[in-house]
Amino acid sequence: MRRFIHFVNSIGARPSISEGAPSYFAVDKDKSHESTVALLKIDTTKPKRLDRWLDKVVAFSGSNFVLFLTIIVLLAWAFLGIEFASNTGWQVGISDAQAIINMVFDSFLVRQQLNAHTQAMVVACHLDSRATSHKRMLQNLARMEKPAQSQLRIAVPAVEFPQEDLLGRICNAVSASMGHVLTVIGYWICIGVWLAFGHHLGWSDSWFFFINSATSALMIFMLAVLANNRERHEKYLQECTNLVMAADASLERLLREVTGDTLQNEVATISAPEVGKVQRAINFYADLVGTLLGICLLTVVLVAWIVIGPIMSFDANWWLLIGTYAGLIGMNDGFVLRNLCNICNRQEDTQYDRRILEDKGLAAIIGGDSGDEETAQTTRLDVRFSIAMGNFCSHEYTVVAGVVVIIALILTASLMHWSELGQIICNVPPSIIESFFTLILITGHNIGDEQRRADLQTIYRSRLELISRVESWRA
Repeated sequence: MRRFIHFVNSIGARPSISEGAPSYFAVDKDKSHESTVALLKIDTTKPKRLDRWLDKVVAFSGSNFVLFLTIIVLLAWAFLGIEFASNTGWQVGISDAQAIINMVFDSFLVRQQLNAHTQAMVVACHLDSRATSHKRMLQNLARMEKPAQSQLRIAVPAVEFPQEDLLGRICNAVSASMGHVLTVIGYWICIGVWLAFGHHLGWSDSWFFFINSATSALMIFMLAVLANNRERHEKYLQECTNLVMAADASLERLLREVTGDTLQNEVATISAPEVGKVQRAINFYADLVGTLLGICLLTVVLVAWIVIGPIMSFDANWWLLIGTYAGLIGMNDGFVLRNLCNICNRQEDTQYDRRILEDKGLAAIIGGDSGDEETAQTTRLDVRFSIAMGNFCSHEYTVVAGVVVIIALILTASLMHWSELGQIICNVPPSIIESFFTLILITGHNIGDEQRRADLQTIYRSRLELISRVESWRA
């Protein structure tokens, strides 16, 4: 009974994270050149084999191969449209393909987000753990006699992270253009033009299929781009993190050499965030979608759809069935993904902002610049607008509103006895809304990625500056 109660209480909750950074003790003085730690990587590999296998599949979904394959398939479909554009099967085909791909990618994107968030929080925990030791040793160092050369201005080398390759920069440019606020505005202008032609085309099925085909193709492309960007950016951030952690460990070892400190690094804990009931429900759904159980449920749905194909004679309703289901589920996934992205980014921002602020205090202990006179950088208007729009679209009550819309669509289709038109109605509005939310999701990812790079660069610079200052005590 106690286990059951614990399980119920844990649904949708986010656990606390406790990590202790490995200690790097002083080396032989005759081998002082070994004080610098060349590379340090934090291993967050999952213990279960199935989880590791699924993570590899998720990583493959964000590979360049999958991205280019997606582009080739979309181009082939577009060229086939020259001959078969009037064929309903051509239009339904892209809709069903998008429906299946969408469900798969949604699961992978949730898992990508959760994995990246866990990695970022573990890194923050390691930085906190080692910073406690840094503070203790810097305080001891401040009480020691200060060498004359330490009065000189400390020269800190330029902080430069590795450059991304040409393909990465091109993909970043494409992602930036897709996530730009003007692209979002242009998207809704296109929707308005489509609506304006509705009366002229008699609100026919063909009119519905026009926008459904366009948004379906757009969704497939955006999902492939988003998955690719996330995978590339996570690998890049891992490289940057390795440099930061190596500098952090080098500072620790240097301080131990100068002060003779031999205490282990303490375990640091990032408390579990407070989560309301609505957010817990959203988290539970996200956890379900992004876990192995969610992938299994997705497989069951696809198999069931294939099995009933002969029963329904593979007619138009059978083809629309998976599109209807995936359209409604995908729309909800779009709301949840944007919510999850924003929640994770906020939690990471809180931890890294606190770390940067406390790092200024570390420098001040030994007479460094506390950075209090620094002025905040002005954020561009389009970025501020994108952030505000993202905050609104990711609010938990916006997710609830999305569920209400889904229920309304289901009731509408039920009143129409789930006719072909009723299923189209359950396909088109969700497809339009989900495409919009994917654009917003790309925007949110781009903003979060830029912020994390800036945070790591600031922390890296502070470590290099502290190393330069502490070196004067060892000279």
